[in-house]
Amino acid sequence: MESFSYRSSLPQPPVGRGKNTFWVLTCGVLLVLLVCVGVFLLAGGVGLLRAASRGSKELSAAATAVVLPQGSQTLQVSTPLPMDIPEAGLLRDRIPYRAVVQIIAMVNTARGEEQGWWGSGTIVTPDGFILTNAHVVSSSKEFGEIARLVVAMTVAQDQPPEPRYQAEVMQLDQNLDIAVIRITHDLYGNPVDPATLNLPHVPLGDSDALQLGDPLVIIGYPSIGGETVTLTRGEVSGFTSQPEYGNRAFIKTSATIAGGNSGGLAVNEKGEMIGIPTQLGYGGDDQYADCRRLVDTNEDGVVDGRDSCIPTGGFINALRPLKLALPYLQAARAGQVNIVQGMASEEEYAPSGSIIFQDDFSNAGSGWYVGEDEDSYLNYQDGEYLIGVVPRNFIVNTWLGRSESDVVISVDAYPYKPTGMGGFGVLCRFQKGTGDYYGLEVTEDGYSSIWRYENGEYTFLSYWALSSAIPPGGAGRITAACVGEHLLLAVDNMLVAEAFDNTWASGDIGLFAETFDEGGFIAAFDNYIVQKP
Repeated sequence: MESFSYRSSLPQPPVGRGKNTFWVLTCGVLLVLLVCVGVFLLAGGVGLLRAASRGSKELSAAATAVVLPQGSQTLQVSTPLPMDIPEAGLLRDRIPYRAVVQIIAMVNTARGEEQGWWGSGTIVTPDGFILTNAHVVSSSKEFGEIARLVVAMTVAQDQPPEPRYQAEVMQLDQNLDIAVIRITHDLYGNPVDPATLNLPHVPLGDSDALQLGDPLVIIGYPSIGGETVTLTRGEVSGFTSQPEYGNRAFIKTSATIAGGNSGGLAVNEKGEMIGIPTQLGYGGDDQYADCRRLVDTNEDGVVDGRDSCIPTGGFINALRPLKLALPYLQAARAGQVNIVQGMASEEEYAPSGSIIFQDDFSNAGSGWYVGEDEDSYLNYQDGEYLIGVVPRNFIVNTWLGRSESDVVISVDAYPYKPTGMGGFGVLCRFQKGTGDYYGLEVTEDGYSSIWRYENGEYTFLSYWALSSAIPPGGAGRITAACVGEHLLLAVDNMLVAEAFDNTWASGDIGLFAETFDEGGFIAAFDNYIVQKP
C-alpha cells in the first residue's frame, strides 16, 4: 500500500514585489493550478475506468484512512485488494475438509453386527472413489470379519460425520497399507448411480515435489480428541526409503497425527493431496502406537488389557506418498478389483555371525523364568522351554536378563498345545524400566508380523502377512534379526517380514506366546542361539 501526504494550503507569495509582479505571479500560479487539475481529473478518470473494468476479478474495495496535517480534513482512499494476495500458510477456502470421510467397519460378532473400528478416508473423485489405508478396510483374525463398510460424510466442521453410504474394496495392498474403496450403495443397501453423486473431492498433487520444511495440513477423524473432523499442521521433516518403493517410501512429518486419522488426508499449501497418514510408517522417536483397547473383543463384559488392541488410537507421524497410491486408483477407476494380502517376499535368509549365547534348555537353571499363575505358565520340560497363555487375547513374555544391541536370534518353536491360531515369537530390545520391546511373531495359521510395544500399546511395523514359508501349524525355526533400525523375521531360512524402526538401540532379549480368540495355548522352544552379526 502506497502512502500519501497533503498540505493544507499553498505557500504565501514573497513580500516586497510590485503590483505587476503580483498579478503575473498570480496568473502563473492559476495557470499551473488549472493544468494540474486537468491532469489529475484525466488520471483519476482513467483510474476509475480501470477500476470499473476489473469487475469481479477483485475483492470489494477497502477504505484506508489517510491522516492529514493539523487543520486539514481526513481523506478516504479506496484501494481494491486483489484475490491473489497470499496469506500465511494454507488459505482457509482451500482446506478441503468436506472431502474427508470417516470409514466405519461393521463386524460380525456373536451378538450380531457391531461397529468394530473406524479410520479416515479421502474422496478423490466426484463419483465416489476413496483413498484410505488397507488396515482400515481389512478383516483380521484379531478384530473380526467385516460385514460392511459404512462411509460417514463430513457435513460441517463442528458436527459429527453423518453415515450415508456403503462402500466396497476395489484395490488393496497390505504391504503398502493402501486401499481404494468405492461408494456403491446408500446406507440402507440401495444401489447408487455414481454419475449422480457429485461428491466433494480433493485435487491430487505431486508428492515428488515435496521438500524439507514444506508446510503440510493433516485432516481426519481421530479416535481421541472428539467426534468432529480435526486439522493439524506441520511440515515435511524427512523421508524414509524402502528397497521396493524407493527413496520416498514414507514422508516423515512434524505434525502430531492422532490415530483414527489413519487413511486420512495430507495436503500441501495449495490444498492438493500429497499423502496418506498410515500407522505402518516409520516416523522416528516421536511415533507412538496406533491402536486402543476400545471394544470388548473377548466378550467377558469388560474392556481391559485382555481385549485386542484396535488399530485406531495413539499417534502417528508418517505418510505414504500419493505417488505410490496412484496406480491403485487408476486400476480401481478402470473397474479392476485386486486384493494383495501382504504376502511376504520369502527370500532366503540365513543367520550369520559369532555365537555369543546358546541354550538347548536341558539345564533348568540356565536363566529363564520359571513360574505359574492364573494367566500364565513358564517352565522347562523334557529339554524344551514352555510358555503357556491361559486367557484369550493375552501375551506372556519372558526375557533372559542379557542386554544386547545388534543381534540375530534363532530358535526352534512349535505349538505344544495348539488352538489353531496361537502366536509365538522372539522379542528384542526389551526395556526393563518400562516393559517396552519389539515383537517378531508367527502364528499357527501361517501369518507373520513385526510390532512395537510401547507405553502399553502396540504399533504394527509390518502388518499381518500370510506366508507359505510358515509350515502348517506354525512349527519351524524362527530367526529374528534386530540390527540397527532394521528388523527382520525369517522361518526356516525364508524371509517372511521386514520393518525399520529406531525407537530403541539396545535392550534385553527373550521369547513370548500369544492367544487370540481362544485361550489355553502353549508354545514350546528349543535350541536358542544368539549371534552377533
